[in-house]
Amino acid sequence: MSSTSIISGFTDEVSADLDVQIRALKELGWKHIDLRTVGGKNVSSLTDDEFERAYHKLQENDIRIACFGSTVANWGREVGIDLEQDLHELRTTIRHMQSAGVRSIRIMSYKVAEPDLIGSSMESAIINGIKQIVEIAEDSGVVCLHENCLTWGGQSHLHSLRLLDAIDSPALRLVFDTGNPVSMKDVRGSEPYHDQDPYLFFEQVKEFVDYIHIKDAVVENDAVHYVFPGQGSGRVREILKSVSETRPGIPISIEPHVSVVFHDPSIQASFEDRWNSFIEYGRQVVSMAEEAGITFSSSST
Repeated sequence: MSSTSIISGFTDEVSADLDVQIRALKELGWKHIDLRTVGGKNVSSLTDDEFERAYHKLQENDIRIACFGSTVANWGREVGIDLEQDLHELRTTIRHMQSAGVRSIRIMSYKVAEPDLIGSSMESAIINGIKQIVEIAEDSGVVCLHENCLTWGGQSHLHSLRLLDAIDSPALRLVFDTGNPVSMKDVRGSEPYHDQDPYLFFEQVKEFVDYIHIKDAVVENDAVHYVFPGQGSGRVREILKSVSETRPGIPISIEPHVSVVFHDPSIQASFEDRWNSFIEYGRQVVSMAEEAGITFSSSST
């Protein structure tokens, strides 16, 4: 495995306009993008023509897609209701991934309305749904990266490991988000559940992690507030150090949420604030990662 990582970002936090997203990457000197939305539409719902136009624009600017940030099985969807939509979106996205030579797609593992322990009746439905998703990915030569977020598999490291064990496919790996655990409960044992510890979670699953999302946060008065890396409870420095020592070469991406939170339209900010915070966040993450011993490739290949 290469010891050189790529650095990427969810640039739709700067703007819905792909031209502006590309400009932000160029300001940072980065060659990769986590493509999530173009013109306000998620990559999973782009038509072939829409994707081709976006992909051509990225090619013209020497930008490669590091990962597709899909909505497949995300926190707003229910396995018994939305599975067919997810399978349809996945097939469409895989077609675009294959045309662009992209191997990784971010997925989740469905909405949980309340804490759901391993062994529950919901578990079998979740595993069955994710298994169908992963089988399509495996047959197509792409890899689903499950994110530890507020869905079934993100409730504890044991939930993530349970998905991996039950599905047992090389097409299912993990993306670890450093900030998500800050506002989540560790759903193991009996109530009251304590807060998740991002570093301890990562240490338990790191051999299966193929991608890192950097965000950081604090919880104040039961509300989550996103902050610059290292200023919150995400244990970003410790996780980056562990990445450097034990999982060198995996891609690192920023998802700041500092000025805007992608899934919360109530949080608004000026374009200037969005631009400045994203650029500063990116620079801080690079500096922090390099201090941890991580080196980044300057190439788009």
